Amino acid sequence: MRVTAFVALFALGSVALVGCAANPDVSGLASELSTVDGVNDATVRVAHSGAPWNTQLVVRLYLEDPSDAGIVEAVRGAAPVFVADDEGSRHEVSLLFIGGQRSDYESDFDAESYKLTVTPDICAALGVPDSGPYLLRLSPAQMREIADGE
Repeated sequence: MRVTAFVALFALGSVALVGCAANPDVSGLASELSTVDGVNDATVRVAHSGAPWNTQLVVRLYLEDPSDAGIVEAVRGAAPVFVADDEGSRHEVSLLFIGGQRSDYESDFDAESYKLTVTPDICAALGVPDSGPYLLRLSPAQMREIADGE
């Protein structure tokens, strides 16, 4: 009986892990985003919302100009970088915007306390739905549209 239970548990565990995959390498993406005009620095981390196969990229952009116009220009400048990147072009991206330099903050966690507000006007200027006051959530298709200037 114990052997049967062990085999069943092992089989169930194997099936459950089928969706697990290694996190994609996003270090190059963070470096590229840091070179966009108006972006002082960038961090990218991988998240798996709800299940291991649901991959999203969570991106902090540290901006030179924290105004609405500065956010819009940073997104327009960053969109082609996401589209050209193997991982950035395949996954949903959640963008958080923080004014200043990354070095202005004790940690990235501390910096998130100073997130800039993503206003409905910013979303309208980019042609995307409002996804909340503190982040801009973009699908790969929306990112391509922004990169194409649509």
